[in-house]
Amino acid sequence: MIERLLIHRNRYHDSARLMRLSQELRRLPGVIMAEVLMGTSMNCELLGASGFDPEVLRDVSPLDLVVALRGESAEHLESASAELERLLESADSTGEGGGDASLARDLEQAMESRPEINLVTVAVPGAYAAYVARQALDAGRHVFLFSDNVAVEDEVALKRQAADAGLLMMGPDCGTAILAGVGLGFANRVRRGAVGLVGASGTGIQELSCLVHRAGQGISQAIGTGSRDLSSSVGGIMTEQGLRLLAEDDGTQVILLVAKKPAQEVASRLHSVLVQLGKPVVVRYLGQAGASRRDGVTYSGDLDQAAQAALACLSGEPPKDFLEPQPPSPPEPGSGLLVGLFGGGSLASEAALILAAAGHETSAPAEPLREDRPIPGNCHLVVDLGDDAYTVGKPHPMVDQTTRCGILRAAGADPRVGLLLLDLVLGDGAHSDPAPELASAIEAARKERAGRPLAVIASVTGTDLDPQGAGRQKAALEAARVRVAPSAATAARLAAAWLDAAQGRSAP
Repeated sequence: MIERLLIHRNRYHDSARLMRLSQELRRLPGVIMAEVLMGTSMNCELLGASGFDPEVLRDVSPLDLVVALRGESAEHLESASAELERLLESADSTGEGGGDASLARDLEQAMESRPEINLVTVAVPGAYAAYVARQALDAGRHVFLFSDNVAVEDEVALKRQAADAGLLMMGPDCGTAILAGVGLGFANRVRRGAVGLVGASGTGIQELSCLVHRAGQGISQAIGTGSRDLSSSVGGIMTEQGLRLLAEDDGTQVILLVAKKPAQEVASRLHSVLVQLGKPVVVRYLGQAGASRRDGVTYSGDLDQAAQAALACLSGEPPKDFLEPQPPSPPEPGSGLLVGLFGGGSLASEAALILAAAGHETSAPAEPLREDRPIPGNCHLVVDLGDDAYTVGKPHPMVDQTTRCGILRAAGADPRVGLLLLDLVLGDGAHSDPAPELASAIEAARKERAGRPLAVIASVTGTDLDPQGAGRQKAALEAARVRVAPSAATAARLAAAWLDAAQGRSAP
């Protein structure tokens, strides 16, 4: 095996592009490993720990592009290096979008050349992100801040500036938004309609927008806020701004709010805001059990309920039944542990909550799962493979499924495991054709089980407008004997029903 480190000085690309580059290089013949990263200290430390020469990385800066390659021969690495250069030159010359080949030197020049553009997407290293975002706000532009590792003090200052100016400051760590029908970050292609979304959860926004679309309705705007917005330190500044903008938007008739469970004082203050918006409001705080209705605001018990409640508000009557009308029957009977392997953190937490409500407690492993180790312990697991423990120095599983498929094969081959629970999140920026890879990993796991049955339940978050095609992805999974549920919440309920049957008891 041959390895090589390539350093491209001052050649920044955003993380989503780097994930795609890594994925494309790994597909080349003879390439065993390919990681395309920015030269942050953490990334360099990880590469050093992986066996690459730390001396080569000693003077690398966060604006330098680092390429770590391992291959079967020097010739294979030469081919990979040439292909990388071709891909990079293509990106440099087209600006990723195939537009004007004369790239701006900086943000100021870019805004001067396109004065009609009113939104700036920022995806630079965290150390520089706040500075660039402030430039955009100073120029009167909305900001979609994809970057993470931004200090909370900078986040608060930027959001206060934006709110005072009537602008959006979505992020940091904002993965999803849909504005005027255009998706930003990881977003699904859905029709336009009358449901407005505000979310501090990227996969929560994606799941809700797809459920609304599949019910025949659409999304007016989906405003991401960044994962920390409802913390006590940030105080929901951008959530409140987004809610007020939707309240003023003539195209929005119903407002949906989805977020990880907020700080209590923030939730109390936001409730007062929700009551005064003048439009029907539905809230889903992820990980929070139970449903209620207070002062005209609906608090839903899961994402399915939130979508149904929003649709009911639109129609004034029970919504079109886009989920299975009766509790679904589980897949073929069996026994053993459940292992949930999720790419969407919000969908993972929702699954754990639904399983617990059905009497099936799950846990997260104390140490990250690995494909070369057995599943630890003897309890049901629900794992967010998009967590930092699995993605530091590696692509997110929504983009590259190498790590996920390896862990899936190991878990599925474990004779103690009887059921795998999966999600599949589609959309722009996500893996171009993920289901066949999952199907292949599932079949490989089954071959190692010597005839012992393995049940697999999955949900697909996506639409047939997405480039991957939700129907095509579903068909590929079903061909691998996967039970595909119409939503992530329904998949979790199917899993609970399977566990009930395996234990010989009726569902609660």
